[in-house]
Amino acid sequence: MTTDLIKHNPLLKKPVMTVLALAEDVTDRAALETAAAAAWDPSFSQTPGAIIDVLVRGGSMTACSFVNGEPYEGTLEDMQLDETVPDDAVAEVRLSLTDEGRALRTAYEPERTVAELLESRPQYDEVFRSVVSSCATEAGAALPTLEALIATFPVTGGAEKTKVYPQYFIDALETAGAITWDGAWRATAAGRSLLAS
Repeated sequence: MTTDLIKHNPLLKKPVMTVLALAEDVTDRAALETAAAAAWDPSFSQTPGAIIDVLVRGGSMTACSFVNGEPYEGTLEDMQLDETVPDDAVAEVRLSLTDEGRALRTAYEPERTVAELLESRPQYDEVFRSVVSSCATEAGAALPTLEALIATFPVTGGAEKTKVYPQYFIDALETAGAITWDGAWRATAAGRSLLAS
C-alpha cells in the first residue's frame, strides 16, 4: 500500500504527491513522465518512472496497455516479443488514478498534514508558528536564524524534560509541507494558511 510506503519513507512524499497532482489530467504514461520531469525537484532520488511504478504496484494507479488504440493484454515488454504486433504499431500505456490514489492525495495535502502536525504536538504550537512566520518573509530564513529563534523557547520533550533540538522543528515542518528549502527556508502556501488561522 502506498500510504504505508510514505509512512516508512517520508522522502517519497514529495515525489509521490508531484506525480499524483499531475495524474488526474495526464493519462498517457510517457506524457506523465515528461510532465513530472519538468516539475521534478533535483533533490528527489527517484525518477518519475520509478514513482509511477511504485504507485501502480501499490494500487494507487492502474496501467493499461494499448496497441494502435486497442486494449492489449500484457505489458510493453510483452508487445516487443509478440509477433502478432506489427513493427510500426503505436504502443502506449494509459494510467488512471484509483480511489486509493485519490484518497492518498487527499491524505497528504499540505494543509491537512500541517494541521495534523499541530494537533499532534499542541505543546509546540507557538514554536511551529514562529518558525513558519520567520520563513514567510520575502528573504526567507537561514538555518542559523531559525536555530536562534527556536532557542528562545523553553523546549523540552515529555515528562523526561529532554531537550528537543531545533532540527526537529524544521524537519517536522518541512515533512508536513509548511516550509521548503530553496537556498533559504521559505513558507509554503500551506504554511501561510497556518499563519492566517
